[in-house]
Amino acid sequence: MKFLKWAGYGLAGLVGLVVLAAGAAFAASEAMIRWPAAATPAVVVTASGPDAVARGERIARLGGCHDCHGEKLEGRLFHDDKPVVRAWATNLSRALVDQSDADFERAVRRGVAADGRALWIMPSTALSRLTDGEMADLMAYLRTFPPTGQTQPRLQIGPVGRVGVLLGKFHSEPALLKAGAAGLDDLGPRHARGRDLARFCVECHGPSLDGNEMLKAPDLTMAASYEPEDFERLLHTGIGAGNRKLGLMTAVSPARFGVMTPQEVSALHDYLKARAAKRIALAETKGLSKP
Repeated sequence: MKFLKWAGYGLAGLVGLVVLAAGAAFAASEAMIRWPAAATPAVVVTASGPDAVARGERIARLGGCHDCHGEKLEGRLFHDDKPVVRAWATNLSRALVDQSDADFERAVRRGVAADGRALWIMPSTALSRLTDGEMADLMAYLRTFPPTGQTQPRLQIGPVGRVGVLLGKFHSEPALLKAGAAGLDDLGPRHARGRDLARFCVECHGPSLDGNEMLKAPDLTMAASYEPEDFERLLHTGIGAGNRKLGLMTAVSPARFGVMTPQEVSALHDYLKARAAKRIALAETKGLSKP
């Protein structure tokens, strides 16, 4: 009986240690998730007028604003994986009523919320590449939406997601921006327009277009294998070569890249082909240099 008694005490102690460890891990991850982020003051020149709004709508489509925040910017649950994360997009139609242009600029290009929180699921690593003029046009467009819907819940990170935070697998947007990236290959003036358009591929395919394993988005070197007509169909319909559906690309491509003209599609394709040729040449050079 004494053995069972002491075994019970031991089990209770072990359970207590597990609970304490779990509590400490939760507290540590919560602190990391809620930790405020520094952001320097922004000077934003507000745009206005129908031309600015039209340009801003195009940027919003290419940048995927409506994909997450909804057609009326009312926000929605756009990722629901309870063990990892449940993510609601902010109701921008209501948030923008109380936010200044500088507040909004910090959220979009720097990943910092109006209350100083670091944002965790916000494509600032891609949108940080917007120019001041593009940012002003985007705000002009988004401010045309009247307040609607309800305030959305904040991000909920599950136990698997918290382990990822603690292990440094998941990072806030300011942390990703601070870490920096190689960026998009500069292939000269001839491909400047294509490189400019490739900014809108960064969110899924990574800051250097080398792919994103989590999203199963490939290195865009593969785009060089597409014929021009197949590439245009991919962007405008989301259907890949061989009439294949391509997961996330199929879901988001028509709404985002359907606004691109044939000339823009061609410029982007030419840039990606030139990028692929550069990468292949570098790989061959490294291969030949090996003893």
